[in-house]
Amino acid sequence: MISLKNVNKRYGERVKALIDVSFNVKQGEFVYLVGPSGAGKSTLLKLLTREETLTSGSIKLGNMQVEKVALNKLYLLRRQIGIVMQKDLFIPYYSVFENIAYCLEALGVRGALKEERGLEVLELVGMSAYKDKMLQELSIGQQKKIAIARAIVNKPFVLIADEPTANLDTKSSAEIMKLFFRLNQRGTTVIMATHDSTMVNSIRKRVLELQGGRLIRDDHDGGYTSYADPKDIYVW
Repeated sequence: MISLKNVNKRYGERVKALIDVSFNVKQGEFVYLVGPSGAGKSTLLKLLTREETLTSGSIKLGNMQVEKVALNKLYLLRRQIGIVMQKDLFIPYYSVFENIAYCLEALGVRGALKEERGLEVLELVGMSAYKDKMLQELSIGQQKKIAIARAIVNKPFVLIADEPTANLDTKSSAEIMKLFFRLNQRGTTVIMATHDSTMVNSIRKRVLELQGGRLIRDDHDGGYTSYADPKDIYVW
């Protein structure tokens, strides 16, 4: 479970990125995090991963109190989390499989198990046939699938995604979202920041809406806004 209680994040004296944000997420939930640019979505995700530290309040992720995790123990927290960012960073001179294997080696996975686990996640995202390709040979949508494979290679209980479809065309966006939904059906908790109103309105899940750093809406099976256009949907 993920729990935020009265979370505040300030940058200096003037900038209040998050103001008194509280909510709980159960294991296995799929949550959209929506709101205009500058609402605090990316800041919230960075607090969950301890890329940023909160100003006040508390965050619990699984059995760990995030703000109390010592710097030399952060790897224990991050091993529970898969992260997919808007811009994917790969080792350019490594192949698809080598980029996955590198993450496994960082986790201490070696030998036959590394090979097995790497191929397993590539199969899961439908990219097994591309394992020996270089990343620059792939489309942006295919690269995003590799980023997801890399994020789930440690079998995280929560997958955090920050605008994962932002640079994709409609077809690629739909493919990526179907993949996230499939992972969620397998029991992974998904928290996704997105501006893709059509996708949010097409597949109704829980919606947390931020505005000016405040949580203004917590809507189960909600639309992108409180007044979402029912015609603003994809045909699956």
